Amino acid sequence: MIRCAKCDNDTRTTTLVTAMGDVMVAGTIATDPQPISAQVCSACGYIELYAPQPFEQPEKSATQAATIEELEAMPAPGTLVA
Repeated sequence: MIRCAKCDNDTRTTTLVTAMGDVMVAGTIATDPQPISAQVCSACGYIELYAPQPFEQPEKSATQAATIEELEAMPAPGTLVA
């Protein structure tokens, strides 16, 4: 059980829901929207909102990905290139 940050009592976990459905965190291009969860203190009413953290790393685009040959051809940090 997660404890309240203000009064150290028990909290309950719930999702935020409106008449239109779950409240979602907008996703990026690589991820879909995710539902927000709330920790609600049963004693003082304090609420903390949490957005899920994606475990998947977005794929690198072809322009971002460097090949081993390109990395080996780069000068070492701190060297002067004439």
